[in-house]
This record gives sequence, C-alpha cells and structure tokens, in this order.
Amino acid sequence: MFEISLGMLPILFLFSLGIALFHTFILSGIFNIRLKPSWVMFVIDPAILGIAFLFFQKESGFIFMGLFLSVFVMGIIGIIKQGIQSTIESFREQRKKKTPVWKIVGGALLALFAYLAFFYLGIYSFFLIFSVIILSAILPNTTNRFYFYQRVLPTSTIQSVAMGLAEISGKAKAIQPVTSPDTDTVCVGYIYTVDQISTSTDDDGRTSTSYHEISRKTNLNNFYIEDETGKIEIIPDKLQWISFSPTHSREDGSRRYQEFILDEKTDFLLIGQAFYEGSTSIFRFDEGKKVFGIAPLDIVNFANKWRPLKLRALTTLACIAVLAAMILFTPITMNGNTMVIEQRNWKQILKSNPFEGIFNR
Repeated sequence: MFEISLGMLPILFLFSLGIALFHTFILSGIFNIRLKPSWVMFVIDPAILGIAFLFFQKESGFIFMGLFLSVFVMGIIGIIKQGIQSTIESFREQRKKKTPVWKIVGGALLALFAYLAFFYLGIYSFFLIFSVIILSAILPNTTNRFYFYQRVLPTSTIQSVAMGLAEISGKAKAIQPVTSPDTDTVCVGYIYTVDQISTSTDDDGRTSTSYHEISRKTNLNNFYIEDETGKIEIIPDKLQWISFSPTHSREDGSRRYQEFILDEKTDFLLIGQAFYEGSTSIFRFDEGKKVFGIAPLDIVNFANKWRPLKLRALTTLACIAVLAAMILFTPITMNGNTMVIEQRNWKQILKSNPFEGIFNR
C-alpha cells in the first residue's frame, strides 16, 4: 500500500492548503456555492489528510492522491456545467437574432458528436474536452487574429507607413464628432449596449446575476489617427473594438446600459491595411488577412508584458492536468506491493454500442 510517512506529513499538509485554495475557487466561482465560512475548505482538506494518516495509514497515500485529483475532477465537471449553460444561452440568443438554421443545426450536431464520444470513449473523452478547449484558444477569431499580428508587426509612424498590412498608433481625432446617448459625451465614436439582467438564487440563498446583450448600437464616422509625424484617415467599416472597457454603466430595472467611448485623449493601436486613395493614404479593413482592429495602447502593452508568464503558467497547468488525467483514467490494480498498469482495449471500446447500457436496462 501507499503510506504517508511522518516526515512527509508536514509537506503534504502545506500542499493540502493549496488544494483547499483550488477547491474554494471552484466551488464558489464555478458552482456558485456559498461556503460558510469562506475558509471552511482550509479546515476540511487538511482534516481529511490528518484523519487518513491517523486511522487509514496504509491507504493514506491513495486518499491524498484522491484529494489532489479531486481538483481536476471538480474543474472538469464545472467546465461541462458552464459549457451546457453557455450552449443553452447561446441558442436562445441565436433564435432572438434569427441566426441561420444551418448554424444552429451544425452546433447541435457537434453537441451530439460530443455526447456519443462520451459513450464510446468513456472517461477518456475528457481528453477530447481538453482538445476542444485548446483548439478554441488557437483557432482564429477577431481577438486572437489581432494580437497575433500585433506581435509580429512593427509599429510604423504614420508618415512612413508602408502600403499593405500595417500597425500604427496614436490619438483619435474626430472629423464629425458624435454624442453618446446616455451621458451626452461628445466623442469620436461610441458603442451603446443594452443587456437583460437575470438573477437566480441557489439553495443556500446566494444570489447570482448574469447579463445577456439584447441590443448594440455603434456610431462611428471616419476619423483620423494622429501621431507626432502626421495623421491618416480611418475608414471604420468592419472595425473591431478590442479590449475596450465601458466608460459608463448603469442599471434600471431588468436592464443594464453601457457606453464604450472612443475619445481623443487615449492612445490607441490599430492594425489594418494602409491604402492609397487618390493622393492620400487611408487605413481600412484588410480583406486578405481579415483583420481590422483598434485597442487602447496601454491594454496592449499590458497584455504583451504578461503574455510570457501566462504562457508558462498555462503550459504548466496543462502538463499537470494531462498527467493527472492519465493517472486518474488509466486502469491500475495493486498486486501486493506491485502496481500493475493495464492496457486499454481500444478495439473493444470502439466496437461497443454506445446505447447498450441505456436500452438494455
């Protein structure tokens, strides 16, 4: 058996406090469980380790491994829970926005594929979940594409910007200023959103609030970006606002109203296509690279500063998660003091009927 020695116990007690921290984050952040008191897991997890050491010493090592792996099990269950809720909410929003039927059907088929994968692959299907999460972070979208090109493109001055895909920075200058609807702010442009507020109460009486966007209005005319060398006109068609925070937010009944302001005081970074129109240069959507975005310069600098640390942290967590999943899902038996790792029969798994356990009850 896998026993915990007295010398290992203090170190594992400290480790159990780290496990308690993750348990607290998962239970309160993902499952919305109100822990009373909030530090209760910092008592429960070390207590489980202490009880295992005192009363189940031969199995104490396995109990600690179970405590450690429970973090990943709870995290995976939480991801599935949030994924289901997000899918349901997305479906409702798509129906409101009259999304084409083929897109909804395609999403349903993907969900059915994931459902069948659970039956065919069993607990190994969790690896599929990790793959989907990784792919969703890698596959192109507006934000990923913007930050990808931002990392590889040099920032050009406006006077010397070359035609084609380019990155520029400077302050926005209005050609035809607009006025925001909620605060009457005169600005270069704005996005005005209205969200539906939904509240729910769990069994412990804890109330959670969620917001669902029901309308969005963008008002932005042609404008200039100006640096110390000159200015260039921006054609805002298909311009994506990246990493903007609301400058104003208020709630009224079951609605939340927010304004996102493009002002003349903030430094912005833009990525798009520099193009000659007549005798002047303009900046517009790049049809080839499918990118045209604007983001506050300080947010971009902050993202670049912390990106290496974030990548290292994500790589470490991914390695730990994969290793833990392999330990948890690999068939292991104990033969005396020998640990036997069994081989998975993939042919039998793939030939099995995924619905056999449902209809033969």
